[in-house]
Amino acid sequence: MQMIGLPAHGFVLLSMPKCASTSLVRSLQGHAELVLRVNPRLKHMNCRSFHTLMVPVLRSAGYEREDYEVVSLFREPTAWIESWWRYRQRPSLAKVDPAKYTGDVSFEEFVGRYVDGDPGPGTLRGRPAKFVALSDDLDLGVDRLFALEQPQVWQTWIGAKVGGGIDVSTDNRSTVRPEPQLSRTMRARLDEFFAPEYAIYEQLRATGEWAPPRGLVPGR
Repeated sequence: MQMIGLPAHGFVLLSMPKCASTSLVRSLQGHAELVLRVNPRLKHMNCRSFHTLMVPVLRSAGYEREDYEVVSLFREPTAWIESWWRYRQRPSLAKVDPAKYTGDVSFEEFVGRYVDGDPGPGTLRGRPAKFVALSDDLDLGVDRLFALEQPQVWQTWIGAKVGGGIDVSTDNRSTVRPEPQLSRTMRARLDEFFAPEYAIYEQLRATGEWAPPRGLVPGR
């Protein structure tokens, strides 16, 4: 998915990695004034970079920051890191970037490296809460978040913004796969590490969306 800006329709959609559908962008790009793609640093531009780089661009085009909402989809935190682990199991990665290949790495080991901040090559970097924050302090800078797992909520909201008549259904198809195992100790460590992410996700469980106060640090 790409970062896509529709300020004329009142929103900009940030593309958190492992947290969106390509069909959504295909459906919206005809309505967009701004689409960033191909380069991962651009198409997955986070909240901090958007405010630094793109807010001035949109302002120069006549859109003030209050003219549009910055929104993002947000995935259940453990499902998010599991998706990365599974994604890196594809055989082609073993040849292109073997340090990232997880075909012979257990989920336990993958998570352990992540929460330890292992400096070695291949360790997953970043975190969902930081993606939607304005700084390393995790002060939230988005105007609205949607639970990826409740597509009827964000589909309805987006459809209303662009006037309906578009298909914003997800390409993803649920499949039955065994859940990767974590030891009780590692599960506890991951839950502690993801405390800010779970504080955010708890706000999304009931309705599938949340408009956090600007600057709120989740979990405090």
